Amino acid sequence: MNLTRNRGRILNLKSFIVAVCFMLALLVACNIYHIKLPEEKGVFHFDMVEIGGIKQAVMIQGKHKDNPVLVFLHGGPGFPLFPLDQLRETTKYLEEHYTIAYWEQRGTGKSLNRNIKPKSMTVSQFVEDTKQVIEHVKGLTGAEKVFIWGHSWGSNIGALFAAQYPEYLHAYISTGQSVNPFMNERLCYEYVLYKAEKNNNRRALRQLSKIDTVPDNYSLEDALLVRKWVYRYGGVVKKADEDKSYINIDEVLVTLTASEYSIADRFNMVIRPYYSAEKLWEELKSINLKEQAPQIDVPVYFLVGRYDIIVSHVLAEKYFNVLKAPKGKQLIWFENTAHRPHVEEKEKFIEIMNNKILNEVLN
Repeated sequence: MNLTRNRGRILNLKSFIVAVCFMLALLVACNIYHIKLPEEKGVFHFDMVEIGGIKQAVMIQGKHKDNPVLVFLHGGPGFPLFPLDQLRETTKYLEEHYTIAYWEQRGTGKSLNRNIKPKSMTVSQFVEDTKQVIEHVKGLTGAEKVFIWGHSWGSNIGALFAAQYPEYLHAYISTGQSVNPFMNERLCYEYVLYKAEKNNNRRALRQLSKIDTVPDNYSLEDALLVRKWVYRYGGVVKKADEDKSYINIDEVLVTLTASEYSIADRFNMVIRPYYSAEKLWEELKSINLKEQAPQIDVPVYFLVGRYDIIVSHVLAEKYFNVLKAPKGKQLIWFENTAHRPHVEEKEKFIEIMNNKILNEVLN
């Protein structure tokens, strides 16, 4: 396993992006996030809020002040939230029925700063941060309870929070439900190996041969390499463009020019793009929701893509089957989707969120 080579490639990419970022910063130096006023009946708050001892970015937005609150827990860990245009194509419709709280978790985007103590980057701290974010949102909106929507890595936090603090919630909703991250990594590796052997993809096979899948030796660099091939083989987006990489320069540029971020934010993201994943990596490999969140005492909805490989739909279904949920649980399949039901089948997702779930939980 040649980690030196992998790290060298990452460092070279960082150097290139730093240069690009510097030029962009000069060009868009005035393109810093501006506070917009809400519509007369709407809600809009954007603040750097003291959460878990550091300032973290929380944006609360919706069309009607009386709507229930939905807290979105983004993926990653460390995947920037605010510039996700694909997400906005869906949430603009959800905001007709929910007031949505968008929170960039510690170590991510505007919530990535030099005041973060590395020892605070723990799963339990993220669960506590979630609690404080919800308390902040409830204080601003007057909501007694909220819905949680956890996506991918965010579904780890969401399930753990829902199991520990059900009194805060109307319901727990997930897409790309993560269960056992290391077992998920093994399934990703096996999937890519099968596809590469079937297609005689010598490049993929050569790269996979250098990966040590023993838990203690399996590195973040290994995971990023496997993810590249999972994406190419349709396990992230069902209709993936095989010529487009999992992390590509277009997405980087969109992030670096997003109006929500200051120049300092952009440089932080370029210099430390994998900060959260690096700090959480070893603990991530020990998560197992079957053991850590065996029961959730609020209504539970798993919205699962049939082709999701990057966060295994197989593990999600197995967890769903053993999960104790006295208030009810539903697994809803998205048959033409991989990891992102809210993007690939957004009409169905919106219908379920705005009608089915609200009617069942609140009526």
